[in-house]
Amino acid sequence: MRVLLTPHIEHYTIGLSNELSKLVKVTLLTTKRFNMQSGQIVIPDLPIPHFKGLVRKVVFKISASMYDVIHVNTSQDGLFAGNFDKLVVTEHGWPDPRMVEEPERNYYFKELRALLQLHDMGVPLVTVSNYSASMLRELYGVKVRKVIYHGLLRDFISEPRDAPSEHRILYVSRLVSVKEPFVFLKALSRVRDKLEFKAIIRGDGPLYCAIKEFLRRNGLESRVRVLGKVPFSKLPNLSRSCTIFVHTCSREAFGMAVLEAMGCGLPVIVPEKGGAFEVAAGAALTFKPGDHEDLAEKLLSLCSDANLYEELSRKSIERAKGFTWRRAAIEYLKLYSSVMM
Repeated sequence: MRVLLTPHIEHYTIGLSNELSKLVKVTLLTTKRFNMQSGQIVIPDLPIPHFKGLVRKVVFKISASMYDVIHVNTSQDGLFAGNFDKLVVTEHGWPDPRMVEEPERNYYFKELRALLQLHDMGVPLVTVSNYSASMLRELYGVKVRKVIYHGLLRDFISEPRDAPSEHRILYVSRLVSVKEPFVFLKALSRVRDKLEFKAIIRGDGPLYCAIKEFLRRNGLESRVRVLGKVPFSKLPNLSRSCTIFVHTCSREAFGMAVLEAMGCGLPVIVPEKGGAFEVAAGAALTFKPGDHEDLAEKLLSLCSDANLYEELSRKSIERAKGFTWRRAAIEYLKLYSSVMM
């Protein structure tokens, strides 16, 4: 079996491609080279306007006819690739234009139109959590063929933690309104005088300046560091350098950062809704979605109870071990085989 695969985020692309390559022949069609085992068709990057996009379309069209299965990670790519009888599409969430800031809405409208067209054609659709599947069904009447969870790269697997004397709280997210970063910031403001802590925000986006201003106005600049983008290779060490992970998005499709923090042995705090809640399951402390006061109380309880901290650290690692790219690859292979029948 020969599979042509398009990339998604680095964690997904490397994890899935490496495991699939042990089972079938995989070629990645990409605009940047990844450090992994599978073959890659890398589109050259020349300083010519729209060159990369045009060349990618041409190469995609030519290559698609040479493979048994085409696995894409956006519906727009699926619509463009054609060859619908051998197409598999993974939607990493649900394209709701209302969830995003104005500059991204046109992309989401296009993605939604492509998704609905492919669904009407009967193209097999995969998504990454039961929560995402339910949102696709409730919002658009789209029924997915399979839910296939992401896996965890081995770089993120660590041992359980002892309770620390000081806490370093990690928050990883795009800085956009749907991720609800101000729930986290308001919770930190409430515990500022009750708890000794440092916090790190890894992410970038249109709310970056507003977040920096919030920190300044609330006297949190010396305690909260906004890193912006951090290279993928440095993420495992970043997680290990912290003691607690907080996630605030109640409409998360999956929650890769939550899973990776759990693999590193961090106790995690997540809202009682969304894909991150599904991923963390009973291994996390939970708070009411959007309720910064409840989140603040959970932070205080975790930081003041060494036994709770160590119990949740163990639970994080045990839960994370159940998410493997090997399992994901086997599930995709079953789907590929059904497409070829």
